[in-house]
Amino acid sequence: MAALAQHDLLAGFLKRDLWLKFALHDIRQRFRRSLLGPFWITLSTGVMIASLSVVFGSLFGRDLTDFVPYVATGLIYWTFLSSMITEGCVAFIEREGYIRNVPMPLIVHFYRAFARNTIVLAHNMVIYVLVFVYFRHSLNHNYLLFIPGFLLFLLNLAWLSLLAALFSTRYRDIPQLINSVIQIIFFVTPVFWSVRQFPKRPAVIDFNPAYHLLEIVRAPLLGEAPEYTSWIVCSVMAVAGSFAALVVYRKAYGRLPYWV
Repeated sequence: MAALAQHDLLAGFLKRDLWLKFALHDIRQRFRRSLLGPFWITLSTGVMIASLSVVFGSLFGRDLTDFVPYVATGLIYWTFLSSMITEGCVAFIEREGYIRNVPMPLIVHFYRAFARNTIVLAHNMVIYVLVFVYFRHSLNHNYLLFIPGFLLFLLNLAWLSLLAALFSTRYRDIPQLINSVIQIIFFVTPVFWSVRQFPKRPAVIDFNPAYHLLEIVRAPLLGEAPEYTSWIVCSVMAVAGSFAALVVYRKAYGRLPYWV
């Protein structure tokens, strides 16, 4: 069964034309007959960024030239992170009909959810480009660090959301629990507030994996180098988490059709 599970992971990935078409179909269906299509998500995210920037920028006495890009990058990638995990919870549950009746790799349904959210992220990155152009930030070599940071971010998000999908399929209370936990983590993670506002670094930052995940993608997009601690934490998480996800998938693979 373990060998079948590993084959399923690889065979499903190689069918990228299938899960990419599924992902695009999901987005088209969600915004069918709408004028802006998926850019409604971009618009709503942009409004949220503008609102948080004005309100908290005034409260914290921050210069909007620096604060708006900070909030924009934080909220864009937090939205991607939270959406991928919450939608990952139902990646298998929502595809019960396919899993029971259509012969295809089971992991295709997870890749489908991952691709769908990545496409939405690409739409939301339009906001970052507009903010970058408007506030005219100068380029430097730190922006290149976004490439390894983003890949590491995706790898961590992949195992997190896969574990969420597997445990949620087995235990149906898990999605509600994860939604509640994500809401709590949002407020203790510097998405729209900065660590630099505090004279002493809060302990909740050093032990907050969400902070380190945001740091390795947000800092390069702001022209800064992420902390070495964040690279180390995210690298260790990627290795340990990927191994754990593989072990759990191998054990759960044969039971997934019964769980859904």
